[in-house]
Amino acid sequence: MIKLFRNIRQNLLKDGKTAKYFKYAIGEIVLVVIGILIALQLNQNAENNQQDKTRQDYYIQLLEDLKKDNQLATETIEHFEKDRAEYNKYLETYKNNELEPSQVYQMLMELNIKSSTLSFNSSTIESLRSSGEIILISLNVRNKLINLLRLQDKILKDIQLNDTGKNNMLQDLGIYRGASTLANRLNNQSKLKSYLKFDDNLPQIILGLDAVHIWKDVSEKGTIKHLEIMVEEIEAVSNLIEIEIKNHKQ
Repeated sequence: MIKLFRNIRQNLLKDGKTAKYFKYAIGEIVLVVIGILIALQLNQNAENNQQDKTRQDYYIQLLEDLKKDNQLATETIEHFEKDRAEYNKYLETYKNNELEPSQVYQMLMELNIKSSTLSFNSSTIESLRSSGEIILISLNVRNKLINLLRLQDKILKDIQLNDTGKNNMLQDLGIYRGASTLANRLNNQSKLKSYLKFDDNLPQIILGLDAVHIWKDVSEKGTIKHLEIMVEEIEAVSNLIEIEIKNHKQ
């Protein structure tokens, strides 16, 4: 093609058709420019298509992460609410007259005192932030995700702080009651039980356990509220992402 254009130009010069030569040369330049612009547009279209695919892939991954976080938050709320209901039943027993110390101790020991471990799925958003590809995500979705990360970070820090306080109280309580299983092991060990003066320590044990459970009650109620807000935020950002996926498919 280039050789053909060159021959045409040479023939025009040989024939002395200078004006036609210049017109032809200008036309050739225009064709070359148009070709370059078309190539650039095709390249830009290919790049845009790749970005759209990458964006869609990230959106799908984010929806999966959010779905898992929503399920975890919902299950944790249900777990905490069950524990709070059991604790409220314990409080209701104080309406009865003349509770026996051993009865109160037994009820306190039957309440769940274990902590719940939470770990949210933030790998996709962290990958977006570290790679710089977070700019592919729409501003609305991006802001919602960042706010959600902040809320999740607050929830985890609050839980860690509450667990630390609870565990410190349990550690102090261990001086009076030993391991949580010790009382059952002492049922058939009257001499050892008497020697350890376990019954004499019962007042401190009951007071300590009661304090631990009220600490747990207050902290878990706070966590429930934050998790409920988190579920709402997850649903809101998930809806935005689904709209974005739909718009980019069109």
